[in-house]
Amino acid sequence: MKIVRPISILDAHLTSSSVAENDYAAWSAGTTYALGDTRIYVVADTHWIVESLQNSNTGHTPTGLDSDTWWLKIGATNRWKMFDGVIQSQTSAADEIAVTLVSATERVDSVALFNIDCASAHVTVTDATDGLVYDETVSMVSASGITDWYAYFFEPITRITDYVFTELPPYLNADIDVTLTATGGTALCGACVIGLSRDIGSTQVGAQVGIQDYSIKQQDAYGNYSILERAYNKRAVFQVKVENTLIDEMQTILAGYRATPVVYVGTDEYASTMIYGFYKDFSTVIEYQDVSILSIELEGLT
Repeated sequence: MKIVRPISILDAHLTSSSVAENDYAAWSAGTTYALGDTRIYVVADTHWIVESLQNSNTGHTPTGLDSDTWWLKIGATNRWKMFDGVIQSQTSAADEIAVTLVSATERVDSVALFNIDCASAHVTVTDATDGLVYDETVSMVSASGITDWYAYFFEPITRITDYVFTELPPYLNADIDVTLTATGGTALCGACVIGLSRDIGSTQVGAQVGIQDYSIKQQDAYGNYSILERAYNKRAVFQVKVENTLIDEMQTILAGYRATPVVYVGTDEYASTMIYGFYKDFSTVIEYQDVSILSIELEGLT
């Protein structure tokens, strides 16, 4: 089991993107807006779509707060949806999404992608001195469920939606290029997370994975259902064998990220064990002289 401790993506980290930031016209302090007018509000490290809540709206700066009576923050702009911490909101672009990220002050060895839809994902790392030091392309066509020739030929093609690259060389201040390709279609990315990974232990057989659905399903007096589809999040419960020499450090690390989303990778074999979110609870049973068992319950972001 690994955790990837993320860094917040700010303007200084995103040095280029193939996705234009032109969802709407830009907000201007000197312009008067009517009720329902929608604009993008772009200042340092802020990239929002906002909607006017009143007529004669002049000179009121969007705050993004619930108490703002002039502007409603709808969400991030299309370019920044993949960095907004909301997995169900996706950056979209025809054919491909290509971004270049740089971490000038923190080392990075992992790139995690969630709620993606593309034919392939390509990650490279380029250092100013050593040049290209990492180059990995992964097909997003899923082989899960293909158990015989009939399924191979006739089952619909499905794609891997979550993937974590965890073997990047941890260069400081290197360019990390992430490209999601969907030639002839639309590339989508719900979350792109970069950070430094840490091995915690060995996930044991018996891991539990699933989802929590927030859709509304209402039944009328005649037994008919009306369904309103909403977001969902991943959930998991892992038992992890941990070396006793790591117990104190693990306790400190997890306590430090008790209120910060982290990428948890139960095992590289199953994308369903890759979760970007929080732990609801964890405890460690110091069971043997050399190893102990960590029980951790995880809840992903929507």
